[in-house]
Amino acid sequence: MVNPFDIQILIAGPNYLYKKSLRQMLDTIGFKKVSEVKDATIAWETIKRINPSIVIAQWDMPEMNGIALLKLIRSDSEYSEIPVVLWTDEITKADVVKAGETGVNAILIDPVSIDNLESKLRIIMEFEMSPTTKKAKTFMAKGDLYLKEERYESALNEYEKVLNILESAEVYYNIGYIKTAKGEYDEALAAFRKATQINQMFAKAYKAMAEVYVKMANKDMAEKYLQMAGDIFLEREMHESAESVFNEILQLKPDTINVYNSLGILYRRQNRLEDSIKLYEKAIKINPYDENIHFNLGRAYLDMNNPQMAKKSFIKALKINPAFDTAKGMIEALESSNKDY
Repeated sequence: MVNPFDIQILIAGPNYLYKKSLRQMLDTIGFKKVSEVKDATIAWETIKRINPSIVIAQWDMPEMNGIALLKLIRSDSEYSEIPVVLWTDEITKADVVKAGETGVNAILIDPVSIDNLESKLRIIMEFEMSPTTKKAKTFMAKGDLYLKEERYESALNEYEKVLNILESAEVYYNIGYIKTAKGEYDEALAAFRKATQINQMFAKAYKAMAEVYVKMANKDMAEKYLQMAGDIFLEREMHESAESVFNEILQLKPDTINVYNSLGILYRRQNRLEDSIKLYEKAIKINPYDENIHFNLGRAYLDMNNPQMAKKSFIKALKINPAFDTAKGMIEALESSNKDY
């Protein structure tokens, strides 16, 4: 394993106490080569100058935050393999997903213990910086290059070398892409399924599976996987991608109730309330007995400051499902706030 004494760490962030605490813990663990900078802009210049082994950056920094710095590092071929750790005092699920997709190696959440810090850095040193992992990344880079050149057999050969070393959802996705291009649909689906087994939130792979099923004239399965992809995009607050996928479903199967409900949720989050209500109403025409759609319609009316219509929708939801406690609670809240509702 790599010796901590040989590791050059760069700390980036404006918070003096954060950097002082971090440096003390690193010193205790055995990391002696530690540099500090006050923001991401200086960090990027320092990275190009000293090429550190690991970067630890605060998530929130002025002008350029930690995610933006991470994107810069990952987009530069000379420094893209540098492990990056982001440090923050609070984080949402969407933030975690965004950081993961951008290529973060670890996230530290305050308060950070020395044991937690050491554990994450040990994992980085044992895996990300190991010779076998570096070899796998070299094979993958060659495979990606061949893929761009549409030299599919050469790309597949390199990807197989990667899989002999480690499992990779992205590699299986690329194999699925190649198999799709070659018209080998069953093998493509197998590769995409493997990708989603490794990463169950891999929306791009679900969407690719749907595209294969469209080619196979199986609209039901295509709808299923498009819906899964759209729901993941929606959960990750990737609204443009979610809307695009949901509209694909509408083109494929215009009478699909789930997609109207999903688009309604999306538009409500974007404060496109009139559009949201229209979609919920379309969904209700298709299936007037879905309590969740009536409830979501009520939420949209509530957001539009129309408590009377909101209450009517909540009452319909509760009538369909008398055990719908959330709808019951909304009705009670409206009645307690204004007796005329």
